[in-house]
Amino acid sequence: MGIAALLVFLLTNKHITTTTASATSTSTTSTSPTPTTTSTTTTTSTTATTTTPTPPCAPSSVGSASTLYTTFSGDGTSYTCFAYEWTSPTTGLVTLAFELRHDPTFWYLDDVSVYAGATQMLTNEDFETGSLSPWVETSPYGSCGTYLTDTCSSSCRSGSYCLCDGSYGCADQVSQQFSATAGQVYVVSFWLQSGSTGSTVYAKVTLS
Repeated sequence: MGIAALLVFLLTNKHITTTTASATSTSTTSTSPTPTTTSTTTTTSTTATTTTPTPPCAPSSVGSASTLYTTFSGDGTSYTCFAYEWTSPTTGLVTLAFELRHDPTFWYLDDVSVYAGATQMLTNEDFETGSLSPWVETSPYGSCGTYLTDTCSSSCRSGSYCLCDGSYGCADQVSQQFSATAGQVYVVSFWLQSGSTGSTVYAKVTLS
């Protein structure tokens, strides 16, 4: 190609420039401080004080013995107070029982109580409902005389009613059950009076 032709070619063609653009993307993460909550717990301790009622007379400790009291006599003059500290050897139902025989008159029983701390374990413990329930009368030694255990309204130590028992010829029994806990000390008390002296007078109190 001649010089003239080359010049014509160069003058008639466009100059092409390629530009590459680079884009940079920047990601910005904003971190906020995490809120902190402080919780304060206040514990209040309450101490409960349990007071055992003072028995009407000084109690004797009998450990876990099943027999609390036995007598073959009665003076017929006035009520006598009896009190015992008894430790239950078992957990479950136990029975407080009075075996009574009086030839020819009566035994009088009033104001029975069994306390575990401040809790009275018996119901109708003073017989003031006028009935035996929930006390139960039984005849473990067979048929006795006609004047068996019942409530009465004469010769009572306090209140309007007490228990009177004129079982003749053999002893009958009046008892009530309550739920005991092994190792718990129970304070048992009762008031007992014999009628006039007779040929055979017998009383036995057991808890087992």
